[in-house]
Amino acid sequence: MPQFVDLAARFRTVEMTMLNRCHLFIALAFTATGLDAQQFTDAASYDAWKASIAPDPVEGTGPLDGPMMGQRSNCDCWIEPDASYTTVNNQTQWNAAGFNNADDGNHGPVNLPFGFQLYSNVFNQVYISTNGILVFGGTYVAFTAQGLPMAPNRFVAPFWADIDLRGPGANNNIVKYKVTPTAMYVNYINVGYFSQHVDKVNTFQVIITNATDPVAPNGANVSFCYRDMQWTTGDVNGGANGFGGNGANVGANQGNGVNYLQFGRFNQPGTAYNGPFGAPGGVSWLDGQHFLFNTIQTSANVPPVVSSTTVCDTIEVCIGVATPLEVTFLSPEPGQITTPSISAPTMQGWATTSLVTGNTATASGVLTATTADIGFHTITFSGADNGQPPLTSTHDVVIHVLPLIIVDTVDFAVCDDSAPTNLSMRSAASPISAENGLIRTTRHPQASSRRAATPMASICTRPPSHHKPVRLSLLP
Repeated sequence: MPQFVDLAARFRTVEMTMLNRCHLFIALAFTATGLDAQQFTDAASYDAWKASIAPDPVEGTGPLDGPMMGQRSNCDCWIEPDASYTTVNNQTQWNAAGFNNADDGNHGPVNLPFGFQLYSNVFNQVYISTNGILVFGGTYVAFTAQGLPMAPNRFVAPFWADIDLRGPGANNNIVKYKVTPTAMYVNYINVGYFSQHVDKVNTFQVIITNATDPVAPNGANVSFCYRDMQWTTGDVNGGANGFGGNGANVGANQGNGVNYLQFGRFNQPGTAYNGPFGAPGGVSWLDGQHFLFNTIQTSANVPPVVSSTTVCDTIEVCIGVATPLEVTFLSPEPGQITTPSISAPTMQGWATTSLVTGNTATASGVLTATTADIGFHTITFSGADNGQPPLTSTHDVVIHVLPLIIVDTVDFAVCDDSAPTNLSMRSAASPISAENGLIRTTRHPQASSRRAATPMASICTRPPSHHKPVRLSLLP
């Protein structure tokens, strides 16, 4: 067994190779000379090798990355798995790379009834990796998230890191997916890190589509969605207590060593973010984030990527209620500058408050609807880059301004884990006051990407841990 020094810097790829069409093995390639490739024929020998190169584990002595630190959206991009999803069996179904490995394994190939385009290539099969990537054209089991671009592996990476699905807990380490005629959904739920740690867990989702499915609107064909993100780094990659060292990467890679997207690298707790190509940031910046982007490109330039924690596809608001909206455009290629703009030609109550140009651009405003705004409107957020050729991304937000309703004063109690409660009254107008905010949200069950913030229509649910009565007052 050779001595491994500075492993995170030297480790480059884990490739699946067929030798004489008989012996499937994993060859680990190192850039330093004098290090022999290691060969593995089963999970036991692989696990023993990886454990031998990891430092002594540190269990639970570091700080948990706190509760969710990023802002949660009123229109959650997360799509909760239902009975139509398949759960990958951690004991038997991470075996596409030759033997079952719930630490560094692949599941698949999963057949796609649509063509997913990644730059100039179209794929009808995909492999799900334990390590937070969807792989095209073959398996890939690398546990070290390299900088992009790289060759020859082709993938989209909502969170490429050393995920380990072998840790304890019935509600931990769950990967579910489903395929529709136009989209594939993959949910990583409460996944831990190497080696079998679950003191911190991450939850995120990736959706790929044929670019027409409304779950990824405005022509996008990829959606990344994040819930509570608590760790970045496994023990092998220089991590301790889930942070430090060579952390996680978020992006997409064509596999030619040239074309790629990168939204950021992360190796620490907190919400610090230094842009797609700056120093590694804090993983909690991802909490509540939603990236929508298009990989259907034949040129090197990719349009700006829409990122948001506060903008819905459809919002219902009442007259006089100030609703701030903000969209961020990430320039996923180094050196690019994006210029944002906002168009709201039919909204009298709209005010643009900030337009910030840069590699990370933001467009912000406040909607305070008037009686003249009753009805439906569209606010368009745009980001134009300076690439070759120049490309523009847009995000349309449909605004439904509701008429106000006057009702008698009444106090009303309802649990926020109950079914949606209709508070509509057949009178005229008054706002609803609630202890935890004027606007609560519901998700339309028949429209996967449509959410509504409805201060006068319903009360939405929260996870069971938040069960508590909510006092509402209908004011005269």
